Amino acid sequence: MLKKSITNYKAVPPLVWKVLLTQFLMNSSHFMTVSLLAVYMVNTLKFGAWEVATVMTANLISAQVLPFLFGLMADKYGFRLFMAGGLLLRALGLLGFVFGQGWLELAAMALVMGVGVAMYESSVYPFFSKQPLPIATRAFVLNNQMLNMGVVVGPLLSGVLLMYDVRLAFVVSSFLFGCLGLWVFAQKNIDASLTQGTVVLVSLKRVLNDRRFFFFLLAVVPWYFLFAQLYVSFPIYLSQIAGDAAVPKMFLVNGLVGLVFMVVTMTVMETAAPRTVLPRVYVMAVVFFFAAPLLPTAWWFLVFVGCYTMVETLILPAIETLVTELAPDGSQSTFFGALSVASAIGGSLGYFAGSWMTLNMDGHTMWSIFSGVAALGAALSFWFVKTQSGLRLGSKQLPQSTI
Repeated sequence: MLKKSITNYKAVPPLVWKVLLTQFLMNSSHFMTVSLLAVYMVNTLKFGAWEVATVMTANLISAQVLPFLFGLMADKYGFRLFMAGGLLLRALGLLGFVFGQGWLELAAMALVMGVGVAMYESSVYPFFSKQPLPIATRAFVLNNQMLNMGVVVGPLLSGVLLMYDVRLAFVVSSFLFGCLGLWVFAQKNIDASLTQGTVVLVSLKRVLNDRRFFFFLLAVVPWYFLFAQLYVSFPIYLSQIAGDAAVPKMFLVNGLVGLVFMVVTMTVMETAAPRTVLPRVYVMAVVFFFAAPLLPTAWWFLVFVGCYTMVETLILPAIETLVTELAPDGSQSTFFGALSVASAIGGSLGYFAGSWMTLNMDGHTMWSIFSGVAALGAALSFWFVKTQSGLRLGSKQLPQSTI
């Protein structure tokens, strides 16, 4: 089975591999600076909590909500321009962090960076989804691993640059984003699969009238609530039981386990329909989140983070493949944009609720609630699978599970 899976992955076209490499370099550049933004504003620029929160929120809102708008336009005008433009805007925003001093300037630059994220992500995932379904599924699995590699490499690079000057990380990251943007702009064959653009109003009507896709979005919102805890509850809880120095180990475990677990993810996605993977992985999450506080020690929590990473590594390509199956041909960017809105809703709720619960609840209660959210996701996804079983979704027939 493993040998067959590896052979299948060799069939991924060279252009897709080029975009996957771009994803690795993009995420390496992103994680070179993302962990430094708040620290830089507090320690170097002496910003207060309200100023830091304003800058970070400007980036979050623009990055999570605007993909729906840009997705409508990308379906009409093509992926390449939006991918390249997004990367170049992120380069510009990072340069603004080097030279800007006031919080209003940096909020504007954070907004520019968020718009860049929205433009890029409104096109890169639809590009993968335009491939034939087996290739698209493999691309999403490989994409998750490329992002995991970036999580590992980016912080290592920033650690080296921090020995000289924190602003050097922003300069290097900006340069890398700029080079990537120019390189993507030169790849004219990225739009080869887009034979004819879809009118904006047609794509908008398709997504707003698609009840099946709406039910799918309901099923994935609980996941994005839980996914937000990786950046909120997880580090706060670990720092409470083991100190701040233990927090970087958590992200290292997250990245490394994701890479090691790649073989399992490849095999599962080759043998199971994504619609059956989604509820089963939610059930795994129910168990893992409930077990997280059983031993209040750092090593046990890092074991939990490793288990959580297995869930993450399986569920993300399953969700992305399901969007590919549900989206009508020509409206992939719009449907991925709608997914981004759902992730923004779930993630925002997760940020606020997770922060409050971590600081105001005991560990057993908090993790039981998280387990309950996973159970809600399992119930919604089981219901989605039951109601959609045997139906033709989008322009592709859902494959039957073999496990």
